[in-house]
Amino acid sequence: MPPVRNSSGGASGRGGGGGGGGITEEVDVVFLESLDKKYECPVCGQVLRYPVQFEECGHRCCSSCLPDLLRVAPRCPIDQQTIDKDKVYADKAFQKETDSLGVKCSFFERGCNWTGVLSELMSHIEGCDRMLTTCPMRCGVEFQKRFLEKHRLEDCPKRDIQCQFCEIGLVAEQEAGHLETCTKFLVPCPNKCKKKEVAREMMQEHLENECMRQDLCCPFSTYGCDFSGRKKQLKEHIAEKQLNHMEILCSAVKQGDKNQEKQQKQILEMEKKLVGVERRVGGLENLFGPQLVWRIDNYQEKLAEAKAGKKATIFSPPFLTNRHGYKLALSACLYGDGKFRGQYMSLFACICKGENDALLAWPFAYKLTFQLIDQCEDVSARKNIVYTVTPNPCKENRPFLGRPLGERNASFGAARFAELDAIGKLDYIKDDTMYVKVTVDLENLLPL
Repeated sequence: MPPVRNSSGGASGRGGGGGGGGITEEVDVVFLESLDKKYECPVCGQVLRYPVQFEECGHRCCSSCLPDLLRVAPRCPIDQQTIDKDKVYADKAFQKETDSLGVKCSFFERGCNWTGVLSELMSHIEGCDRMLTTCPMRCGVEFQKRFLEKHRLEDCPKRDIQCQFCEIGLVAEQEAGHLETCTKFLVPCPNKCKKKEVAREMMQEHLENECMRQDLCCPFSTYGCDFSGRKKQLKEHIAEKQLNHMEILCSAVKQGDKNQEKQQKQILEMEKKLVGVERRVGGLENLFGPQLVWRIDNYQEKLAEAKAGKKATIFSPPFLTNRHGYKLALSACLYGDGKFRGQYMSLFACICKGENDALLAWPFAYKLTFQLIDQCEDVSARKNIVYTVTPNPCKENRPFLGRPLGERNASFGAARFAELDAIGKLDYIKDDTMYVKVTVDLENLLPL
């Protein structure tokens, strides 16, 4: 049950939504009768939830309010009597009494007529069709549950539909863009002939073979004939100008031979230049490729510092995802981070402030692949530890993936990157050195 509060004109309360039940809004708990003061917590002013009773004075408070009450001055907020924490007991009988208080649906103003007891309220709320919910297809629209089916079938821009022209499956919000290129979409003849609309893919054939209003170029226009006219005129032109067309063809063949010799010379020159360009590109790729290989020297010393808590986190040099791209850096907790300390090596990435941030798309939405390199001499036998991180560019993750406001953002990545026991089994550490590689997948941008 959510916590509740008293309000004027009756008894009501408010509770936050939980994840599993699908509650997306804060709900009021409305009692059928005015709430007796004995059911109110003297600390938070809400209806007692999981109440505990003070043996000295007999008063109660919520179990969740007890730690705050005992933290500073352990006194009863009603009569200021000293509270002994060893003489505070869970009052399950009073909880049952509170759970049996009569309530109505929190959404009764939206038309729901349900009434019941407090212990049944949240079960009802989770299934109430008057509760607000968000679209399960993540279009961002919020509505009452009873409208879910209509939204899903008729209104949601993320719903699956079929193009009425080519019958291809697509998402509704993509329909307008699709119709601009759909090959089956009917478009008007530019000449406004009797056949008013033609499938886009058939338009060229229509103009060349069907439309009586289309001006056609002479078949020899490529070789210099500048005549154009409608079908009947074109047939007459071809019949009358056969000799002229032969002369045009002969001239074109001679000119083509000259052009071919010239092109062959140009091709040889371009091939020579291309070799130089390939060398330069190879050098640039080494400097600005979308990856970093981080060499961690003196591994045992750094691991010992991490175990002792002297230097729990180490940082890599920053690198660019491409020449004018995002500036990133890696951080590693060699002895693990948080609750995974002593079990896993943790590896994270962070976005640093870069010179070209104003030109880039935000939030950052590219997949990262972390690898712990196996240094086995037989390259084909290596078993690298690989972990892929897929950023979720939602609003809550802007501190991690948004454009940096400071020198660098908070880190994100793999708290359970590699088990510490596994790291020591193969050649992940050799000559007291570890190699960590990160690759940024710039080809496949994640959907926002």
